Amino acid sequence: MRWVGIDEAGYGPNLGPLVMAAVVVESVDPDRDGLDPPRTLWDDLAATVCRARGPTDRFAVDDSKAVLKGRRGREALFGSCLALFDAVGRTLPESPASLVASLPRRDPADVELERWLDADAPPLSWPAPGWIESLKARLARRPFAPESEAWRVADVLVECVGPERFNAGLGRHPSKAGVHFEAFARLLGDVWDRARDGRPTFVRGDKHGGRHFYMGPLSAAFPETWIERGAEGPALSEYVMRAPDRSLTLRLQPRADADDALAALASITAKTARECWMDVFNVFWARRRPGLKPSAGYPVDASRFRRDMEATAAEWGIEPRLWWRER
Repeated sequence: MRWVGIDEAGYGPNLGPLVMAAVVVESVDPDRDGLDPPRTLWDDLAATVCRARGPTDRFAVDDSKAVLKGRRGREALFGSCLALFDAVGRTLPESPASLVASLPRRDPADVELERWLDADAPPLSWPAPGWIESLKARLARRPFAPESEAWRVADVLVECVGPERFNAGLGRHPSKAGVHFEAFARLLGDVWDRARDGRPTFVRGDKHGGRHFYMGPLSAAFPETWIERGAEGPALSEYVMRAPDRSLTLRLQPRADADDALAALASITAKTARECWMDVFNVFWARRRPGLKPSAGYPVDASRFRRDMEATAAEWGIEPRLWWRER
């Protein structure tokens, strides 16, 4: 059995990337039935994980917006993301920029981070002095490995669509929903390829901007695949993809990250990557326009940020299409 949770961060902003992540969990015994890590993970890992605002010695697994709240929200968010990376054998990144640079599975230029890095500037640090060393000590407990050893976190897949690539996508689609679905289809394609091993694969994610009908874009993205349509409506959009050697069930529901632990972990991963990208971006502009207040990139404040730095961008010859998302 294989379970996958998918979620995104950064669909609405004018600044920064759209990031989408998929967290893949597999049963250790491929033929074992009766497991459901998307819903039982909180119980299976009760000694080391918790919901948002739970005990600080545990790793938060919840909707990333809930995890990020509070004075130590960034530490909690980043800690859960790095613990997840550690669980799949990734080397812990030395800085926020290193985390973003480690994401691409195809072209490293996809994340569009290089233009915002100054070679002569010291790398950004993690949330607090000594934080990464403390985290490494906590990871010795293997927080994302259940005592039953019935399942394991197999992989974390990430799509990071920088502003320039986002704007290019808008030239191919009538709305940004098409750019969003492209990123989703790339992740789903990777999961579909993994399903060649014959494991039944179950994917769950959040609705895409309120869309309820996905049969058309799915058929266009996977033209050689038989797709069965299930329920389609506000509460659930469900599809089964089939080929002679594999099958995949896709369920898209509102607020999936609230009750599906893998979707919650995908939300945490996507949000962490976006926060780290924005940290690098904000520092780049602050060095060129002292006193510039950083922005999270969302409407209203993004417009304030643009007003404050647009003249500086023009002086440096950095076109808006490289940093301002047109929709």
